[in-house]
Amino acid sequence: MAIDIRIVEDDEMRERVFRFRYDVHVGELGKGGPGVCHDTRTIRDASDAVGTILVAIEEDRIVGTGRICHGSLAEIPERYREWFSTPPAEAETGANRISITSRLMVDPSYRGRTLASLLVMRIYDWAIKQGTDLDFCMAETPLLRMYYRLGYRTYKSAIRPETDSIRVPLVLSLRDRGHLVKCDSPFAMLLPESLDDGGRNAQRLEAVYPDFAHDAPVLKGDIRTLWARYADGLTRRARRGLLDGLDEAQVDQVLGRAAALRFGTDELVCSRSEHGALGVVLSGRLGVGVPRDGGWHWVEILSAGDVFGDLEPVRGERHVELVALEPTQTALLSQNLVEKLARKDASLAMRLSMNLVAVLRQRVDDLHRRGAAFHHAGRDLTPAPFNKVAL
Repeated sequence: MAIDIRIVEDDEMRERVFRFRYDVHVGELGKGGPGVCHDTRTIRDASDAVGTILVAIEEDRIVGTGRICHGSLAEIPERYREWFSTPPAEAETGANRISITSRLMVDPSYRGRTLASLLVMRIYDWAIKQGTDLDFCMAETPLLRMYYRLGYRTYKSAIRPETDSIRVPLVLSLRDRGHLVKCDSPFAMLLPESLDDGGRNAQRLEAVYPDFAHDAPVLKGDIRTLWARYADGLTRRARRGLLDGLDEAQVDQVLGRAAALRFGTDELVCSRSEHGALGVVLSGRLGVGVPRDGGWHWVEILSAGDVFGDLEPVRGERHVELVALEPTQTALLSQNLVEKLARKDASLAMRLSMNLVAVLRQRVDDLHRRGAAFHHAGRDLTPAPFNKVAL
C-alpha cells in the first residue's frame, strides 16, 4: 500500500494527529515538552489553530506528520517570532514570505523506509508553491549536520524553548539554488531554475543576522544514507548503553579486555569481526543495511553506546550487513567477558549483565514494533510516486 501525504482539513483527522504526536513523542520516545496532555493523550498547542498540518497515511494508519505556519495564511505566532527572532527577516522579505516548520514526527517503526524523505520533500514542495522565501525550524544538536545537508543554516545562538532541552534555530533560503547544489541538498531537484533567487535572500539574512553562517559542515554520503540518518534522529529513543552507570575505572576494566577496531566510511564491519563477539560502538555510526543497487537500504543506525553482535561472515548471500557510515571506533568483547570480570569484580560483572539484559530487551521491543508495522503494511514497502502524492 502506498503512503499518501495530504493536508489535514477536518477536525476528526486533526484529533488523530494530536494523538499520534503523543504516541510517538511521549509513548515511543519518552519525551515531554510544551503541549503534552497526559489526560487526553494528545499534543497540541495554539499554533495548530493557524498552522497547516500535513499527515502521512498508509492504509488509514497515520505514520507521519508535520506542521507549517505560513505568514501568507495567518499571522506568525508571537512565540515563534520571539524564539526565531523573525522581525528582521520579516522586514527584509515580508512576513507573507516566511514559514515555520515544526512538529515533524514519523512512526519509529518506519524509520528504515522512505517515509521521512517523502514527508520532508512534500513540505518543501508545498512551501515553494506557497511563495516561501525563508523557512525556520529548530533542530536537536545530533541532527544539525543533517539539516545542514538539506540546506539549512545557523543564524543565532541556541535556545531552550519552554523546555530544558537545547534547540538550535535554523533558517533555509528555499530559492538559493547555488547553496542547495553546493550542499547536495535533495531540495535542489524540486526548485525550478526560474525561481532561483541567486542568493539574494541569503545576502539579506547576512545583513540583519550577524551570526548567519554562509557555510556549514555538511554531512557527506549518498542520499539514501542521509534520509536513513535523518529518520533515525527523529525517531531515536533514549537507549540503554552497555557501559551506562560505569565509572571511568570500570569502563577501563571492560575495554581493557576488548579488541579495539577502527573502520573507515563504507567499510564492512562484518568482514572483520570475531565469531560470537559482542561489540559496542565507541564513536561514529554504523548502519544496519540490506544490500541493494550497489548500496544499502538502512534498517537501523547505531551510534556511540549502542551494541551489536555476532557479525561473523557467512558463506552465501548475507541478508543484512553492518557498515561504517563515517570513521567509527568499536570494541569487540569476548563471549565470556562477564564470567572473567566476575572473578575479579562481582559488582561490575553484575552491572554489565544488567545493562546487557536492558539492551537486549530494547532490541526485542524494536523488532516487535518493526515487525508489526511491516505486517500491517502487507510487506509492501513501495511509496507512492512523488508527483502522485495528493495535497
